Amino acid sequence: MDLNLQGKVALVTGAGGGIGAAIAAALVAEGGIVYLGDSNANSAVRAAAALGSAARPVVMDVGDAQAVLRVVRGIVDDQGRIDILVNNAGILKSGPVVDASIDDWDQVCRINLSGVYYCSKAVLAPMLERRSGKIINIASVSATKGGGAIGNVLYGATKAGVVALTRGFARELAPFGINVNAIAPAVVDTGMTSSLLTPESRRAVIAAIPLGRLALPAEIAQMALILASDVAAYVTGETIAVDGGYLTK
Repeated sequence: MDLNLQGKVALVTGAGGGIGAAIAAALVAEGGIVYLGDSNANSAVRAAAALGSAARPVVMDVGDAQAVLRVVRGIVDDQGRIDILVNNAGILKSGPVVDASIDDWDQVCRINLSGVYYCSKAVLAPMLERRSGKIINIASVSATKGGGAIGNVLYGATKAGVVALTRGFARELAPFGINVNAIAPAVVDTGMTSSLLTPESRRAVIAAIPLGRLALPAEIAQMALILASDVAAYVTGETIAVDGGYLTK
């Protein structure tokens, strides 16, 4: 199936590794021009270098609204437009809420929730001008359960906020030809999750997933490709679980 993404300009946040890097790679493979945003310059440069000349690293802190705006304006100055935004950047706090600090809460909210708002807000002007655009947010099954197999209350609450932002943005932007959707993975096999899982907890997580394994980053990326294309032109405001059946149990 031709997704018609050739020459589309995309910004993927948190693209220095894991899900973000996989989404960036998938977009490049479909002919996109992809800016890989990450707060870690070395990670962004390495991930972009692995994808060739169509991939461009950009250093950005999604929790800094002015920094986000500068990055987006730079992309529009370079390319004349931005077609696709993937809000993937996020941080994970685990453990019981009784042990969480106020700083933990502020940090998770700033990156996981405010970051989605700041980046989405920043791309609105160029997308509205062209009356076209795709915004894809990475939520989580934690949004449904108020926390998940790894993420705690803080993480689940911010991801529930991402789901609400997705619906609200979709409703307001639909008349202007802009689709806004979210993907809700369960546990994905990335460096971040691996660092938090012991062999015992990994077995417990897998036992809770009907398909009997963790998701691969590339499997989340394939759903992102569909939502970034006009194959899903009539889909907006949705949060699609890519969870191996986790929410069915």
